[in-house]
Amino acid sequence: MIGGSTGLGLSGARECLAAGARVVITGRKAESLAAAARELGADPAHAPAAIALAKERFGGFNALYHVAGGSGRRLGDGPLHELTDEGIRGTLELNLHSVMLSNRAAVRCFLARGHGGSILNLSRHRPGARRRRGPERQRRPGPKT
Repeated sequence: MIGGSTGLGLSGARECLAAGARVVITGRKAESLAAAARELGADPAHAPAAIALAKERFGGFNALYHVAGGSGRRLGDGPLHELTDEGIRGTLELNLHSVMLSNRAAVRCFLARGHGGSILNLSRHRPGARRRRGPERQRRPGPKT
């Protein structure tokens, strides 16, 4: 579970575990990742290391749940006329690059074993949130799976 250490990802990890799934979680912040791993009894790692860990620990890898992402606001994302180059790069890194890397690792694993699996990429829109004029207002770019 990419982004499984906080928020929607952590909630998803809890539900997967409650349903009997075996879970490996990832996250950007060491503190929240360690806390979530302790709470869940899950293994923290990053894709493709997370995929390798799932294969080693559980005997296979069947599904990727990617819920990581966010606003590049602290990096200079915001209204189009105020965007900084760093803000653009940060937003794309959080919301596109990370999805492409995790999905690529999952598809490579599925192809290597000769059959598919499941990929769920979750993007979030906050209804009722203040309207923004800039990239973070738009849907997250990336593969539609």
